[in-house]
Amino acid sequence: MKRYLTLTIAMLMFLAVVTVTAEAQVFGAQRMQARIPFSFNVGKTTLPAGEYTIAVLNPNSDRKVLQIRSTDGKLSALIHTSSVSANTADDAKLVFNRYGDRYFFSQAQMAGESLSLTAIKCSAERTEERAVAIKRSKAIVAMVAR
Repeated sequence: MKRYLTLTIAMLMFLAVVTVTAEAQVFGAQRMQARIPFSFNVGKTTLPAGEYTIAVLNPNSDRKVLQIRSTDGKLSALIHTSSVSANTADDAKLVFNRYGDRYFFSQAQMAGESLSLTAIKCSAERTEERAVAIKRSKAIVAMVAR
């Protein structure tokens, strides 16, 4: 009886270690860092130029939430995304929509992933989009992240 109890405890400990390791690997793959050289909007939040960490907060969900946080931890914003099929990325990348001199976070794609996480446009971005449609001054800015 004691032998079976010891074997059961050992198996449970092994499964716990394997589970924690697998979760850490999944979460580790869902993070990137980038130096963004311009101020930008994430939803209703405006963030200044700087070094940011972008992480998926709920990697097992269909509707992922991204946290964009300054590396000093003082500034952060959350954005809901939808997954869009894309070519597998060799490098992580971020995409911003530019309307005049305003930048809005648009997409993130993690290295090695075949899905791009597309931000849902906020009302401020839709307003800017309509305002510059007449001028045709919209641009898309993509950058490689680490």
